[in-house]
Amino acid sequence: MEPNPREHIGHNNPPGAIELAEPIGEALSQFLKDFPVIANEDEAREAKPHLDRMVAALKAIDDERKSKVGPLNEQVKTINAAYHKWHCTDASRRGLWDKLLDTLRSRLTDFARKEEARRREAADAARAAAAEAERKAREAEEREREAAATAAAGVCDVDIAAASQEAGDSFREFLRAGRISQRALRNTKVRIGGGFGRVSTLRNKELLTVTDWRAAISEMTDDGELPAVISDAILTAARAYRKAFSDLPVGISVTYDRSL
Repeated sequence: MEPNPREHIGHNNPPGAIELAEPIGEALSQFLKDFPVIANEDEAREAKPHLDRMVAALKAIDDERKSKVGPLNEQVKTINAAYHKWHCTDASRRGLWDKLLDTLRSRLTDFARKEEARRREAADAARAAAAEAERKAREAEEREREAAATAAAGVCDVDIAAASQEAGDSFREFLRAGRISQRALRNTKVRIGGGFGRVSTLRNKELLTVTDWRAAISEMTDDGELPAVISDAILTAARAYRKAFSDLPVGISVTYDRSL
């Protein structure tokens, strides 16, 4: 036999709702074992007290729970209100300082986007300059080869030294332009430092947009049956529609399940 905790000194409090419900639950469990199927009115009448007692016991349990957690919930509500006034992670209920931070972040984002665009333009211009320097270097190299070939053919008035000097200068300019282009390309990412946290940079954030909901639902439909999450969302929207227009939208039917 299990010891009764209230038999000890200091444990003479009246039984709680759960303790009072335990024999009711045991009786109901035994009744369900004895009557797998309720076959006639007499058995139904015998079942009715179990139904009433269990319903009442569960209500008492929930009432007792609410009486205990109610004051705690009010305390939590008061604490949350004091903090959420300034900061709340819920995007729909931003606190005052959240809004200030959002404004600052928005302005920094605008700056970073404009600065990134400016740097990309500079990188494109540097890339074009490098390509032009490469073209000039190749042309100067070709003129150097032509001058050497002409001199080798016996023409005396060809200035091979000038052609070689031009080719060398053009090649050095090409190398310099290439370094500038590479540096400009590496510098396109804007990094905002100066604080004590991590450096702030622009990051890609995924944004999903419904462009063809019929095609999307068709793609996600498995063997002609909607996934439960989509069905639930549609039914939620249908109930909101009925609340606004007093009727369900086309494509939504209603049936009734008769039960106790």
